[in-house]
Amino acid sequence: MKLGCLPYLNVRPLVYTLEHGGLPSGWEMVYAPPSRLAEMLATGEIAAAPVSSFATFAHADFSICPDICIAADGIVKSVLLLSKKELQNINTIALDTSSLSGANLLKIILNESYSMQPTFVRMPPDPVSDMLNVCDAAMVIGDPAMLYPKDGLFVMDLATEWKKLTGLPTVFAVWAGKHITPELVEVLHAAKSEGMSIVHKIAREESVRLSLPFEVCDEYLSEIMIYDLGEQETRGLNMFREKAISHGLVGASNE
Repeated sequence: MKLGCLPYLNVRPLVYTLEHGGLPSGWEMVYAPPSRLAEMLATGEIAAAPVSSFATFAHADFSICPDICIAADGIVKSVLLLSKKELQNINTIALDTSSLSGANLLKIILNESYSMQPTFVRMPPDPVSDMLNVCDAAMVIGDPAMLYPKDGLFVMDLATEWKKLTGLPTVFAVWAGKHITPELVEVLHAAKSEGMSIVHKIAREESVRLSLPFEVCDEYLSEIMIYDLGEQETRGLNMFREKAISHGLVGASNE
């Protein structure tokens, strides 16, 4: 069995023990950004992955593993709109090609909260500076969003904006697959539980990998990120789906 995995800091507590001897015999991990994982899941290249929540709206045959998500209730620090101009002066936005949830959340937020419908251009986030050279602003996710210098830029945190708009958490990703078996659920739940029990260790290792202060990584993983798909997170996920449908971003039939 092949499991997909995100290449970002935010997923580390969910997969760390799987990468360190916790995978059942014959299973393997495949790494790709959210948009690519959704494609691989749709074509059957992988059995399950922590995919963008938006992908589950667009694919009716994706089932969600219960009780696991990647979410934030307010500030997230890793899904950002970075701009050279004040918001009201933005005409063009470069969208991170890695992103599905963040890109569509941004469209909803700009439309509903600011009555904006700028021109969007899909671009790779490496480097972010190229995105900002081509467009007035750049929507960036994951490690590139955390690492890019913010001096002189206007910064919009999308989870903060979603909280203002809806009063609910933002669910960026969920573990999903076409066939979520009891064995898979057991493996993923055990990995999450074990990962959260050593979250400070993970934060220390990741701080070295990313050249970020330990305190930044530790706060992000242990205080900012939410990994339990509870009642409020489910409400936030359902609200995202409803708004994605009402804005025409995905069909009501989830085709």
